Amino acid sequence: MKILVIFLALLLFVQGGTAQPIVDYMHINSDVNNGYAVTTVEEKLTNQLDGPVDDQFKFLIPEEAFISGLSIIIDGKEYIADVLPKQEAQKKFEEASSQGRSAGLLESKNKNMFSYSLSFEQNQSIIVRLKYEQTVKKSLGDFEFVLSLRNINNEVNVHDLSVILNISSINDITTLETPGFPDANVKFISTKSGRVTYSATMLPDKDINVVYTTNNPPINGDMLFYNKGDQGYMMHVFSPNETELGTTALSKDIIFVVDKSGSMAGEKIAQVKTVFTKIISDLPPDDYFNVIFFDTTTRSFSSKLMEANTKNKADAVNFVNGLFAEGGTNINQALLDSLGMFDNNSKRVPIIIFLTDGEPTEGITSPYVIRNNIKGANSAQTSIFTIAFGIMNEANFDFLKALSLENYGKAQRFFLEGKVEEEITDFYSTISTPLITDMSFTYNSVYDVVNTGQFNLFAGSDAIVLGKYSGSTINSDIAATTRAGSKNFKQSFNVVSKPENSFIPRLWAYTRIKNMMDRIDVEGETDPLVSSITNISLEFKFVTPYTSL
Repeated sequence: MKILVIFLALLLFVQGGTAQPIVDYMHINSDVNNGYAVTTVEEKLTNQLDGPVDDQFKFLIPEEAFISGLSIIIDGKEYIADVLPKQEAQKKFEEASSQGRSAGLLESKNKNMFSYSLSFEQNQSIIVRLKYEQTVKKSLGDFEFVLSLRNINNEVNVHDLSVILNISSINDITTLETPGFPDANVKFISTKSGRVTYSATMLPDKDINVVYTTNNPPINGDMLFYNKGDQGYMMHVFSPNETELGTTALSKDIIFVVDKSGSMAGEKIAQVKTVFTKIISDLPPDDYFNVIFFDTTTRSFSSKLMEANTKNKADAVNFVNGLFAEGGTNINQALLDSLGMFDNNSKRVPIIIFLTDGEPTEGITSPYVIRNNIKGANSAQTSIFTIAFGIMNEANFDFLKALSLENYGKAQRFFLEGKVEEEITDFYSTISTPLITDMSFTYNSVYDVVNTGQFNLFAGSDAIVLGKYSGSTINSDIAATTRAGSKNFKQSFNVVSKPENSFIPRLWAYTRIKNMMDRIDVEGETDPLVSSITNISLEFKFVTPYTSL
């Protein structure tokens, strides 16, 4: 799956009356520097009402993004917001509003929904300038950046839309395109930079997908440096491919654990059958696999892992196609049965692909007890990748996300609308070819290290390690396992701080906050974690669930 970095434009304007503001223009500028994107949205709006009004904007940003800047320009004067602890920011907004002054408050409602409250005078024009930041991850060899420009509120018209996207990389940019969007202008600026532009007098009816590829870094990786004052920051990008390693991807022990409870009836179970018959049919012959469907009870294709030969795959496809949805949702038993089939001494990489559309309703239903049971039973260190299928409440998704995170995997949400079968197949593709496993990174003179990846590196992806450093030379040692056996990737890097690497401190802070928020999903809101997130957010001016603009 090509990782999507999705921008949902600032379009929703909610008010009590029927009149809507005029959006005089919307200008979007994005800079993607070595996989770190900073996007600025500027919008001019005019209040057509005959008196002052308090209203609210609501908009979505990518789940992985943080808002980092907000300013409002009124009568030619720019008012720049500051990042404050959430309660302090709310108090200041309420004080300003009660005194009849124009004021704005930007805060996190959940992990990807933000609201912007605004009070302005009659016939007044204002300019809102918003900035947010996130990573653009490499997947299946591609970087993909999606600007969602479709009009999500049909009553809002944008008469002047412009988009400028600049991309730069330490490695040569080999391809840059906007598939399915021929109206965008693509230009290579140099071997290591490119630009995409687009302008229109109305919002388009589809998104701009920007897809680019770069040359791979050297086998031991690239290391970039930047000094912010007296503090040095490093970024190590590690992304070897099969050719450089001289070997192919590792074989897998893989079990597909699929929910077939009553809520999966109809279109859902039909989509599951389509997806998993294709995935099973495409398994390479060196893999071993099984399929477990569950509702109130569990039903397995086999009592043990089976070789992925032609006959076994055909029989498994028939097994999948012969099932129908009924009963409750016994997540605990299904995952325990699956984990019991793995051999701790196997040389293959253990993986569970777990699909469910709901919360546990049969057997053990406590999310906390289920998590403890699964973590305790996972002696083979199996990666659990969860497909959260269809709409589910935030609490249940948080449970599935935590379950995956503490079992060497991740959870991803998929909704029924759109090309869901293709999207699930693409997601599976990103984690179906483990190239390196058991990775560990060691450096001299580097501390406060954070890692964007897991212990496994899948083909076409990369691992990025960030940290603070001292000294003039950094020695890197990556211990890992490939199909050819154990291997160490060692390299000495001379420290050279360059101004174009000024994004690294912010990427370090961004990644550190994200890692701690993942820990909160697993451990809960402990005081040390909340305090650390708040302090880094305030230092680097990020809006998180614990800070506001």
